[in-house]
Amino acid sequence: MKPLTLLFLSPLVSLLFAQDPEPTIPISAAKTALQWMQNADPEKRAAAYRTFQLFGKSSQDLYRKTLNAARDLHEDKLERLMADERKNPFTNLSELNDQLQSERTRIYQLIKIDYQKDPAKITMLRNEVESLQRLNEQIHKTVNKDAQKLDHEAMVIGQSLAEVFRELKRVEDEAIENEELNPERALDECYEGGMYLKSKKIVEKLRSEIAQSQKTFDDNEKATWANSAQKSFAHHLNASRSLFGLTPLLLEQKLSHAAMGHSQDMAAHGFFSHTSPLEGKQSPGDRARKAGFEYGWTGENIFMGSSSHVSAYNAWFGSDGHRFIMFASGPNLLGIGPHGNHWTMMTGRK
Repeated sequence: MKPLTLLFLSPLVSLLFAQDPEPTIPISAAKTALQWMQNADPEKRAAAYRTFQLFGKSSQDLYRKTLNAARDLHEDKLERLMADERKNPFTNLSELNDQLQSERTRIYQLIKIDYQKDPAKITMLRNEVESLQRLNEQIHKTVNKDAQKLDHEAMVIGQSLAEVFRELKRVEDEAIENEELNPERALDECYEGGMYLKSKKIVEKLRSEIAQSQKTFDDNEKATWANSAQKSFAHHLNASRSLFGLTPLLLEQKLSHAAMGHSQDMAAHGFFSHTSPLEGKQSPGDRARKAGFEYGWTGENIFMGSSSHVSAYNAWFGSDGHRFIMFASGPNLLGIGPHGNHWTMMTGRK
């Protein structure tokens, strides 16, 4: 393909301009310009636009038709890109996300029902959570795929569409000198572009959830004051909470100290209750304040019978009120106190 600059830099074209300030653009030049409008190189696209601009008002009708043809070609290219599974790892992401959000809402409502500890209903609930876990794993695997090629090609098309829309305004004599090109807004003007932007927002949201969970995991793992049982329980509970998009719980030292103290007191003094017979420790709030916890205490669970963090979690999951505390949406802090076969869990909010 010959450089477009030859179309208007040759002596012949210069002479033509001198004789007629608004010559008619050759069809061959328009066809070549249309091809150049599809180029990924912005300089070549700019040269195509200049070709029409230099021919003035006499080229406006043909310029408008060429720009509309360029827009259609860009949108066709975008449609092919979005349908290409080799370049677009998110071809079914929107449907998966709709399913995930629907299932999260449905199963979270089941989580909050009081089943009176009915074993059959608790088994049903565990199965529902396991199905949500499989769906969650599937969508996380999808959003973690590399989308650099998709993003690059989509934004090149978006930039090209934005240029076309700008030139169409120019043809209509609209003021555009101070208007910045907006590739995303241009993409949103067409169906496939809107789907791309929707997928991008879904990916950003779910990656943010994953990053938040990972940060809390890392912070909990770095808690030098916490033992392995405390960390294991926190990781196990947060993994379950993440299925519903709930805020992960950060291990809090003073709240954990209060929880540990209550487990030790129950073991030493032979009682099993949220109400302690010890002075100054009667209620969970008393114990949290005595430990120096400065934020809001929100809930307490107690368990006796095993040193396993999984056993404690499973027992609380099967007991409706305790499950409500583990899956409450308000808390962001966790105190956990294992002592022998006794466990105390406390939640709070900073």
